[in-house]
Amino acid sequence: MSVSSPKMQQRGDVKVITLSGGKVRVMEDLMEGELEGLTEEPRGCHLLLDFSKVEYINSDDLGVLINLHKKMQRLGGRLTLSNLNAQVYEVFTVTRLHTFLTILQG
Repeated sequence: MSVSSPKMQQRGDVKVITLSGGKVRVMEDLMEGELEGLTEEPRGCHLLLDFSKVEYINSDDLGVLINLHKKMQRLGGRLTLSNLNAQVYEVFTVTRLHTFLTILQG
């Protein structure tokens, strides 16, 4: 499967990143660069990850999201996941990460 770059948009004080290619791990390097820039932005940045094109997720991907969540909290920001399909959302419920991360369903 070919992997395309995630799409980033700024909507007010919310940075929206639409993940693509069915994988989350491609985000790790991108997120590291983005987070470095966030330290210069005002506190309270909101990062919204759109999972509408993500077909599956594995333990490595979950680790990336957990680390990203912790970094956002340290920076006074927040991370929200949205548009997860049923299979991906089930991974979060089985691992109980839906109690740790903010997930918008519906």
